[in-house]
Amino acid sequence: MRRADDGAHRILGARSGKGVIDPDPRTLMGVLVAASITAFVGKSLEVELLLVLTASVLQALCGHVRMAVGFAVLYAALWAVLNVVLPGVGGVAATMFTISLTFARKIYLCLMVGTLLVRDNTVHRIASALAKLRVPQAVLIPLTVTMRYFPTLKEEAAHIRDAMALRDIPPASRLECFAVPLVMSATSTAEELSRAATCRGIENPAPSTDTERLSMRASDWAILSASAAAVAAVALWGGAV
Repeated sequence: MRRADDGAHRILGARSGKGVIDPDPRTLMGVLVAASITAFVGKSLEVELLLVLTASVLQALCGHVRMAVGFAVLYAALWAVLNVVLPGVGGVAATMFTISLTFARKIYLCLMVGTLLVRDNTVHRIASALAKLRVPQAVLIPLTVTMRYFPTLKEEAAHIRDAMALRDIPPASRLECFAVPLVMSATSTAEELSRAATCRGIENPAPSTDTERLSMRASDWAILSASAAAVAAVALWGGAV
C-alpha cells in the first residue's frame, strides 16, 4: 500500500525535497523579478555582495550547495578581474573587457536566480506555474515550446560533434559539416514538436487538466516578502555604484 501511495504522489507531481526548502516555481519567478529590478539600480559594492551571498544561501537551502559555492567563487573571480587585473593592464582592450564584465556583474544576480529556477524545476512545472499566474496561452505556448526546443537542439549538436570526431573531419570542413546537419536537425525538431503539441490537444479551446500540484507555503511567502523588502531597501538606501 505504501508503494502505491508513493507512486500516486509521483504521478500527481509531488517531489521529494532535496534541500531544507522546496520553493514553488512562482516564488523563484518573483525572486527573479526582484533580482531584475535591483540589477540596474545604483548600489554600493557592499550591498551587491550581500545580495549575491543571500542568493547563494537560497541556492544552498534548496539543496544546490555546489551551485552556491560555484557562483560565489565565480563572483569573487569576476570582482578580482575588474578591480585588480584590468586596472593594471590598461589600454583599449582592458576598457572593452571592463565594460563587458561590468555588465556581467550587473546581471549576475539574475543569472544566479534564473539558474536556480531552471535547475530546480522541469519545463512542466514552470509551465504550470505560469498557467497559475494567468499567463495568456499566446505567450505560454511559444515559451513552453522554446524551453523544450533548445535542450533538444543542444543534444543534437552533441551527437553531431561525436559523429565528426569518429570520422576525423578535417579542420577546414568542420564548420560546414557541423552547421548543415544542425540546421536540418533544427528544422525536423521544430516540426516534431509542432506535431507533438497538436497530438496533445494544444488547439483544444477547453481548459486542460494538469497533474502538477503547486502550492504556496509559508516559506514561499517569506521568501517573496524578503525579496520585496530587499528591492525597497536597495532603492532607498542602496548607495551608489
